[in-house]
Parts: sequence; structure tokens; C-alpha cells
Amino acid sequence: MSIKSIRKILVLAFILTVGLYGFSLADVLTPQPKDKPSPYTCKWTNNPPIIDGKPNDACWDKAIAIDNFHLPWLQEKDRPSRTKTKAKLLWDRDNLYYLAQMEDHDLFADVVEHDGKTWDNDVFEIFIKPSSKHTGYYEFQVNAANTFFDCFFPKKRELTENFADIVKADKFHMEAKVVLDGTLNKRDDRDKGWTVEGRIPWVDFAKTGGMPNIDEVWNFGLCRYDYDIKEKGPELSTSAPLKSKTHADFHLFQDYAPMVFEGPIAPASTLGRVPA
Repeated sequence: MSIKSIRKILVLAFILTVGLYGFSLADVLTPQPKDKPSPYTCKWTNNPPIIDGKPNDACWDKAIAIDNFHLPWLQEKDRPSRTKTKAKLLWDRDNLYYLAQMEDHDLFADVVEHDGKTWDNDVFEIFIKPSSKHTGYYEFQVNAANTFFDCFFPKKRELTENFADIVKADKFHMEAKVVLDGTLNKRDDRDKGWTVEGRIPWVDFAKTGGMPNIDEVWNFGLCRYDYDIKEKGPELSTSAPLKSKTHADFHLFQDYAPMVFEGPIAPASTLGRVPA
């Protein structure tokens, strides 16, 4: 077979491969971003956790840990947060579950009003942008005093909007429990940290279709404010690659990381069983 014939066969094979797998020549020639995050797998649980702020439920053992909290808006000077955070997510037919264990040397939270300015305190935040088929995104917060903030934004938050009206527009049903390892609001001692465990029912996502389908991909960012009286201001950190701006902005939903909802896994004893 001549070299010319071999070339024709290779070109034909390439064209068939492109057609079968749905990518184009431009996809092949265009370099893919090296820092594009792989989807986080939100595991299914048949035995949901007891919401008590203690990470000892067996279901949390199979959840994948998220511990890459950093400061991406620093661009090339991006670094890990000074205090460590380890978070986990799970889901079932009723709720999205979350757990966050946070190192914190100065436990501070004095906002006790629901939907108050919890970001003025030590706070853990969850931002969720459902699939691209839906507009809007959600923000859920719990501070170290176990005070909640929950809100649906129909579009990216703008400072010129009437923020109070947006916050009051929807009712949410999140539950959470905080456990402290230290003394709250005693600023002259050294604390160890705090843990928050919670659940958000799928009804709270009704404006974007409610519960996700198995293998559906959403986008999310886990964020944190950590206040320390020894520092000039709080340290903000996130698990998402928020690099669109050179200052911290947790509302950059276009930069949120992908999350895929993994379905139930059949027990090993039923694998390969032939249905009647």
C-alpha cells in the first residue's frame, strides 16, 4: 500500500472519529485550559446524617473532602488560606447535606438576626448555580453563632439593587447546627475552630427546577470569612477558581466549580443479577 493511500485512510478515520464523538477540528486544535477543574462528585446517601454539628455519621466517610480553600483573586500570587477548611457534600431525594470543619483561632459572631449581615462574622457560605438551563443562583450562610442567611438571586447581584427586597423575596427551610471548639466572642484567647453541619431541602431550589437529576452537573462555590482580632480585616477564601476579578467577589457564578450528582450505587450482591 502506498503512502498516499495510507494518508487517505488516516484522514477518513479521523473524520469518522470526529463524527462519532461529537467534537470538531477546532476542539482538537484549540488548547484546553490547564486549570479547568474536574467536577466534584456529590455522593448519594441512603442514610442521611443527623444534623448535630458532629462529623461522626457513617455517611460522611464516603463523601469526598473539599480542602482547597485559597485566594484565587490574587492571580499569580494565589495562596492557600491561613486557616484550614475541610468541607463535604452529600445528597438524597430530600436534601443537599453539607459539613464544614474549620480551623479558627478567634471565634467571632455577634449577628443573631436571620438574614442579617452574617459576613461581618466568622461565616461559612455556600453558593450554588444550577445547570445552565436555569437562570439565577443561591447563597446560603451560617455564622459561628448558628445564624442563617439564605437568598435567591435572579441574576448576578449588583450593589445598586435593593438588596433588602431580594433577601425577603423567598422563604427557605435550611437547617444547621454549629459546634464550637473554643469560646465565642472572647477575643483575647486562642480558639481551635468550629464545625457546621446542615441540610437544604430541594424545595428551596424550586425556582430553578428543584432536585437535580442523577448525573446532572451544577456549579458551586464554598466560601468563608475568617475574622481574627490580630489582623486588620477578615481573610476571605473559597474552593472555587474565582479569577475573573482581582478582588474577592463570591458572586462570580461563571467561575464556580462544576459538581455532578452521583446516583445510588447498587449493592455488590445485586450486581449482574438477571431480572425475572
